[in-house]
Amino acid sequence: MNSLAPITYNCCVRIGLGQINAIVGDLSGNAGKIIAASHEALARGCALLVTPELAITGYPPQDLLFKKHFVDAQLEMLRERVASSLEIPALVGFVDRDASGNLYNAAAFIESGRIQAVIHKTLLPTYDVFDELRYFTPADSWEPIQIGGMRVGVTICEDIWDSKYGDKIVPKLAEAGAEIVINLSSSPFHAGKRLERIELLRSHSLAYGIPMLYCNMVGAQDELIFDGESMAVNAKGRLVALGRQFEEDLVTIDCGTDSASDESVDSGQEGGNKAVFSLNSEIEVPPVHYERETLRALSLGISDYFRKCGFARAVIGLSGGIDSALTTCIAVDALGPEQVIGVTMPSKFTADYSTSDAELLAQNLGIRFHVLPIEESMRVATRRFTDEFGAYRNNVTVENLQARERGKILMEISNDINALVLATGNKTEYALGYSTLYGDMCGGIAVIGDVSKPEVYALARYINESRDREVIPYRTIERPPSAELKDDQVDPFDYERIGPLADAVVEEFSSPEELAAQGYSNEEIELVVRLVYASEYKRRQAPTILRVTPRAFGIGRKMPIINRFTL
Repeated sequence: MNSLAPITYNCCVRIGLGQINAIVGDLSGNAGKIIAASHEALARGCALLVTPELAITGYPPQDLLFKKHFVDAQLEMLRERVASSLEIPALVGFVDRDASGNLYNAAAFIESGRIQAVIHKTLLPTYDVFDELRYFTPADSWEPIQIGGMRVGVTICEDIWDSKYGDKIVPKLAEAGAEIVINLSSSPFHAGKRLERIELLRSHSLAYGIPMLYCNMVGAQDELIFDGESMAVNAKGRLVALGRQFEEDLVTIDCGTDSASDESVDSGQEGGNKAVFSLNSEIEVPPVHYERETLRALSLGISDYFRKCGFARAVIGLSGGIDSALTTCIAVDALGPEQVIGVTMPSKFTADYSTSDAELLAQNLGIRFHVLPIEESMRVATRRFTDEFGAYRNNVTVENLQARERGKILMEISNDINALVLATGNKTEYALGYSTLYGDMCGGIAVIGDVSKPEVYALARYINESRDREVIPYRTIERPPSAELKDDQVDPFDYERIGPLADAVVEEFSSPEELAAQGYSNEEIELVVRLVYASEYKRRQAPTILRVTPRAFGIGRKMPIINRFTL
């Protein structure tokens, strides 16, 4: 399709993008956030409020949508409370239902206390973490609606991510006379996602000569983390507005020429976003900072998981190693040091410096710290087994017994003081099965389960560098990694090579030929592929893993446990 001429506006409409932190199922609380956002938007002179996708229900509601009374309740909340309480017109994400009982991922245009128009989502993703065709019916018509003197094309999340679909919604709306396209979104975070979104909006705006406004959810829901960063791109493809990352925000944009200026506007990324952006201005695209953004995402993942599930305290097994140290730093950032308990559980194989490094980490972070040796309980467990079954036949049994004794202690503490255990395994360990069921895999949430081992080291170094002091003991970072489950043990992998190789198998589904072309030996490829596929049954029993990459274990990767195609 040929590009359309850029629109010249005859009016000025100030729009507020209200990136709220909704909670799945909290219909009253979500409604309250929408109403509060409308109050703030009115105070800032906005004529329209935009909310994220499925703002009433929270995203993703999953099988709650099979409950008719849930759908009824959110419809009533929208019609009776939200519509009557909004102080300005608004586009609100909700679940619509037709006379035949079909459900739609929808946006309601509310004005003067009533729903004036309803727009249905067309492109329903069924890849990665998404399964919307399980619940929703796609739209079959596309027309702009009139809002404040402008013809507005309303889209919902995937409707603008159309490269793999036959239906192209933005050009249909542009052909129908849309002067601006607004997108209600609940788009999960992964490192670099900001740049992908900006490029997507830019490509649409340049192709069809219309501005693109994008309102995104913020907050964490189970393993998904939503980063906000609502944004706008003008008809010339320039980024003109950007909301705060990992925080609630109201991004206000003047969409017209009457009051617009050509001045650059601070993006508000650091200290808040009170500026009024203009479609005629331009802001600098902030560079992606992998370490800082990943740590902030994981911190939000923990804090929202605890807050939304009703937990307060966390307990972590501190081994003196890099993974538990990083997990503890993130937990302290999310919850505060007074809510985090570190427990080290040495065995006869634990080096003295491992215990002292664990204690030093606890002191540096200001958390409670306990030393609970496991030698006595190991002797009891060994005697109990050998009296009945004879001597152990496999040395791995003794190694795993240590991990399980530690897991048992952590769960004992968890039960007694109502503290959630945080699992400390990283993505490379989970990929290779280098973790113990009912041992170091114990916990309610796996904080760094989507962070590869090389990235664990990068994040640990960044923590020390960014704070200009030793938070994680330097020896913890520099010494060879070891599970310390037998004498003179070190991890059997060169993580700088095996970590990226495992990521390629897990995230890219790379074939052996593709891996060989990247420089890996046949021995390395065979080892990693075999271990990845052999460990699927373990990962099914892993805690919820916070997602910070495009493909995490858990909801985003659905592989069969019984599987003989292991190439």
